[in-house]
Amino acid sequence: MISPEPLSRFSVTPRRQLGLLTALAGALLVAFFFAPNALARSSVSTANVSDSFRRGFVAYWGSGSQDFPTELDTTVSFWFRFHLVKAGVSALLLTVAVALAVVLRRRLRQRTAGRADRLPLALSGVVVAALGLFALVALVANLQGAAAPFASLLPMLTSGGADGELASALSEVRRQLAVHPGGRHSPALTLMIGEFATYHAVLAAMAALVALVLAGVSVVLWRRPKPSTDARSRHTLKLGGYASALLTAVVLVIAFANTTNAADSSRALAGFFAGGW
Repeated sequence: MISPEPLSRFSVTPRRQLGLLTALAGALLVAFFFAPNALARSSVSTANVSDSFRRGFVAYWGSGSQDFPTELDTTVSFWFRFHLVKAGVSALLLTVAVALAVVLRRRLRQRTAGRADRLPLALSGVVVAALGLFALVALVANLQGAAAPFASLLPMLTSGGADGELASALSEVRRQLAVHPGGRHSPALTLMIGEFATYHAVLAAMAALVALVLAGVSVVLWRRPKPSTDARSRHTLKLGGYASALLTAVVLVIAFANTTNAADSSRALAGFFAGGW
């Protein structure tokens, strides 16, 4: 029989768990900002993606076809891979943030934790909550970008101004959108409208899912605490419930707005090229 004493040497204490998870979170934050470009880049990278997309779009608009020309296809493929890698890193970071929250909650609930330990743990909880929110928003945004990479590149057409062939192409896009669905319009515009609808529909669906999860969290936190729970813990749980409810309302507004844009994507696209998003 193996003695439990040697096995105890390999057990990970809560303090060590926090240290390991914090180090992992730091590594993932670094990866979030540097890995996507390094892993996804080809002839296109974050340094030249805007110029590449602008040139590709001009060629695409003038081609009279729904098929992307080579440069635009390369740019959109890079943007898809870029967002896909970022989404993967964001998912890992969110998992680590949840694990950190679980470990911190366990330490806070320990009766042996004194007042001197509670304040640092509470502050750590605020940081972990912010980290989790960042990871969640990044995950949703990058899944949206991966689902509709062409649509997520469109802001690069209007940022920094436009002149020459690009200005002429954008003027024609606005003219055709003004009379859509009537009148003659480019096959490229049909694809743009469809991609824009997908872009907003994906965000609407994910926002609805996030709202459902947040509503569940609110219900759990608002449940009557156990009699043994101290007053400070009960107050913290109630604050968490209120925060989750507020976030649920905000996310529902986002879901509704994107559902409206997806249902009438030509109007939404016209609004975008008129200066909105």
